[in-house]
Amino acid sequence: MRNKFVALSAVLATVVMLVRAYERWYFPRDPARTVDPDAVIVSPADGRIVYVADVAEGTVPIAIKGETAIPLDDIVKGQPRPSQGVLIGIFMSPFDVHYQRSPIAGIVEEVSYHAAPYNYVMGSMFLRNLFRIQPMYARSPHIVANERNIIHIRGRDQDAYVVQIADQQVNKIDCYVSSGDEVRAGEKIGMIRRGSQVDLFLAGITSSELPGLAVGDKVRAGASTLLNRPA
Repeated sequence: MRNKFVALSAVLATVVMLVRAYERWYFPRDPARTVDPDAVIVSPADGRIVYVADVAEGTVPIAIKGETAIPLDDIVKGQPRPSQGVLIGIFMSPFDVHYQRSPIAGIVEEVSYHAAPYNYVMGSMFLRNLFRIQPMYARSPHIVANERNIIHIRGRDQDAYVVQIADQQVNKIDCYVSSGDEVRAGEKIGMIRRGSQVDLFLAGITSSELPGLAVGDKVRAGASTLLNRPA
């Protein structure tokens, strides 16, 4: 009996040490990223793409909670948003780097935080992402319900909206920029602690203008190019 207790104590101590090591060293890692000089739009986050949806007349054609389409303003909350563009959802597992980077070069037009009465767990999206079950966003009310921070960046030819969405287990959403700041493509703009999601809304373009981008792709913030400068 005493040997079993000693073995169990050793296992628990090892688990505690691994969790602490994860929280202290692995999770906050911040690897250097090289941005392609020809990149016009880069990924704002590390993770897996769970949807690429063309937005028309202000609605997003993804089904959540029985709806066949949802208003874009339910995701990119705050001010009225452009009615046409493309919305890209990126799920970040607890094992992804959790820093966000600016998808374009430009000026920060708006930073707005939106609290929520309740944050849903992103468990369904985590499992569907893990086992590649489509659609990866099914049974994921957090997409519209959870707290979030909106960063609107205005570029020379493109407006981009980065949406930092918190999980129930998230400790904090960090934002490193303010309205009026000038940012470079790939520059760090924030961080979400632990598993979470980042959406990118690109106004005025369609998914057909982002060749090679597909649901299920793994992307890296700043390093993955979504659109190159025309040759």
